[in-house]
Amino acid sequence: MNSRALRALDPILGTLGVVIGIPSLLYPFGRDQGLYYYVGREWVLRGSIPYRDVLDHKTPGLYYLHALSVFLFGEQMWGIRVFELFCVVALGVLAGALTARRGEPVRAGVRGAAILAASVVYFGYFDFWNTAQSELWYGTLGVASIWAAVRLKSESRAALASGAFAGAAVIFKPPAIWMVLVAVSLLIGRSRVPGAPLIGRLKAALPPLLRFGLTSALVPAMTFAYFGAKGALPAMFDIVVGANAYYVKHEQGDSPWGGLFIYHWCFFPLVPVLLVVLVVALVRSRRSGDRETFSRYGLAAVVTATGYAAVVMQGKYYLLHWGVMVPAWTMISANAARSWSELLSKRGRAWAFAPTFTAQLVGLWCMAMISCEGPNMWRLGVVHGYRWKIGQESRELFTDHFQWPGLGFHYRTSERAGDWLREHTTPDETITVRGFQPEVYAVARRRHRGRFFWTTFLCNPARAYRREEWLKEDLDAIAAHPPKYVVALTGIHGGPDSAEYFDALGWKTTIVMDEFTIMEHPAQLAKPVAP
Repeated sequence: MNSRALRALDPILGTLGVVIGIPSLLYPFGRDQGLYYYVGREWVLRGSIPYRDVLDHKTPGLYYLHALSVFLFGEQMWGIRVFELFCVVALGVLAGALTARRGEPVRAGVRGAAILAASVVYFGYFDFWNTAQSELWYGTLGVASIWAAVRLKSESRAALASGAFAGAAVIFKPPAIWMVLVAVSLLIGRSRVPGAPLIGRLKAALPPLLRFGLTSALVPAMTFAYFGAKGALPAMFDIVVGANAYYVKHEQGDSPWGGLFIYHWCFFPLVPVLLVVLVVALVRSRRSGDRETFSRYGLAAVVTATGYAAVVMQGKYYLLHWGVMVPAWTMISANAARSWSELLSKRGRAWAFAPTFTAQLVGLWCMAMISCEGPNMWRLGVVHGYRWKIGQESRELFTDHFQWPGLGFHYRTSERAGDWLREHTTPDETITVRGFQPEVYAVARRRHRGRFFWTTFLCNPARAYRREEWLKEDLDAIAAHPPKYVVALTGIHGGPDSAEYFDALGWKTTIVMDEFTIMEHPAQLAKPVAP
């Protein structure tokens, strides 16, 4: 291939990766996405401070993103998906760069192949419910920290940049610490003085570690300073540390073996094939004495181990938690792409790299259609999204594909309820949605006056951290700022999620929409409105 054709491989393969991710722009929110969005939206639009004014238990990273999304794009669900497309591209670029040594150019096509691989394993296997979570972000920022430690020529700049990325990763989710430790180890390794005594090695490692420590503390310190200035630091620590400790102790996910089984089954056959490629490459390069190849595949293996460690650390093994493995899979794919390109070049078939690598990757992905719903969700997004956009399919039929029946989640009903509430309220009127259904607020473009815009921490025994105290706070907020409408859960008949609870407070049922019972405040009763 001529040099112009080689240079075109990266944008061609990278563009294909972006195209694969575009259907995600049509995805609505699941429960988690609605939660993060609500916190970010209230923060940027109304100055409601997370933890103090609105309650969620995550670290602030995703709130920052959603606040920025609302600031840039307005009250849209697709804003966070645009950011995810950017993140996938960035992950591919970083993984591609890590296939080359410091100062060595990245082989043509490898960055594009890595973007394509990242897009396939992320958008192809994680559906609307398991995307737009913290895992892709803290994993990518962790890889960025490693990239800076490995690739930047200046040792001081490498330490400063690596620390900054590490601090940002931890703000998204603390399990990023495992990747941070890898970056620290790499910085120490590159400062090593061969043959120096222990004291000499420690002195050489100290400056980069101090620089790393300085910038890694910068983002967390700025975050703490902001919440401290807003008087929200006590609430932040109470929820992020106290409430989360209670949650981790009392709510258990799958067993480790069950979680590993689900992981390998859901991503079969692509991920098992990648793991086999990794092991074979390590063994062959070790036996042949190819230290360079062993080193780059070894780094991918270490990142794979950090992904497992991050999942095990959380002890839940939900499918969304496996999103932290996407950086590892992308790094293995990028190294495989480089090896494949080198092999074809030696045989005089460099022209075959792009089509054969793409065919292999997409072929393995298509085989996974038989094993889980992730790839099927991608297909549904493409087929039914296209039909809806050209008018061949109703919005209701399209949204009916986004559901999780085992958890009682049907986005179609959430959108119906949200649309109804938006039509029957003004922007300055408030609503209260019970249960774990924050996506309704996003559809309705309305808010709740109080911290408890969702009630899992009031009703779920595994999260009953300050239950009696918070129940009173919730009731006081409703009494002080009565919402025009309450959305109770039809199937619940006791406690603050139920229609009976609000019936006793004077609210009256206006309309029942499947799992939702919409009730009107007694001061604003009007004749029932037809659905």
